[in-house]
Amino acid sequence: MEGPDSARLQWEPGWGTWIPRLGCAATSASAVLELMDQHLIKDFQDHPLSSVYAIHQMDSPAHRRDSIKQYAAAVTCQDRTIADWLAAVTSDAVPPEANNQLQTVRRDYFQRTLTTVMANTTREHLERAIFQRWLYADALENQSLHIDPSEDRRHAYQWHKPSGDPDRKRSGGMLGANRLAIEALPLFVSLPEGMRLHTLGFAGFRSKDTRWTWPIWDRPLTFSVTSSLLTLPELQEVEFSRAAVRGLRERGVGAVFRSRRILVAKTPNFAVAECIA
Repeated sequence: MEGPDSARLQWEPGWGTWIPRLGCAATSASAVLELMDQHLIKDFQDHPLSSVYAIHQMDSPAHRRDSIKQYAAAVTCQDRTIADWLAAVTSDAVPPEANNQLQTVRRDYFQRTLTTVMANTTREHLERAIFQRWLYADALENQSLHIDPSEDRRHAYQWHKPSGDPDRKRSGGMLGANRLAIEALPLFVSLPEGMRLHTLGFAGFRSKDTRWTWPIWDRPLTFSVTSSLLTLPELQEVEFSRAAVRGLRERGVGAVFRSRRILVAKTPNFAVAECIA
């Protein structure tokens, strides 16, 4: 499989929203799916995240620090996979309960959820996530990362009590999208701030003031350029001036979206995003 910068992604207006367009060496939908089916790891224990998460769970700061140093020493210019996962998931300067702010699944359920998502995702799930309109026809129970706003399970928004909703066993999720979202986690580096991890794109820590902001770009960008684009400090403005918006447009940013990270009972969720620039 070619390197990550052999592919380019951009967004185009359509259906009243933004639609992703992928440019890569694969010349057909079938070829793209074949590549993904071959290279997406299906067993959590074989995934780099397995080793990194095991380090993150260590209660001993000394052991966690030594393990991080050991993996960091093995990083090369040709392969920094583990380093990227470590930078997103953990740090030797915070306790193990400090999570990447994109992690909304409860800590005691997270590994089981990752294992289920990886094992259950098929080529059909990927096809429906990438090439078809989302119908949310996959089961939610034990195989959702709680990133989609449809996971907002407040009582007033549904017929059934969230903890006993029978529909979660049958529908409500996009399994293929959850599987692909796992691979994007290294883009969102987390740095220590006090005893917590502050994740790229986020502001705030409390349920009342935490927000996640991200850009939509309308020009074909490689993985490396996308990674750099996410770090733009202008994206974190509370309010955007005309000059700031003009600067973002000149850099290929067609829109900026923001979502609040809310707490429903004891489970974090993301509210419906708003276009703010």
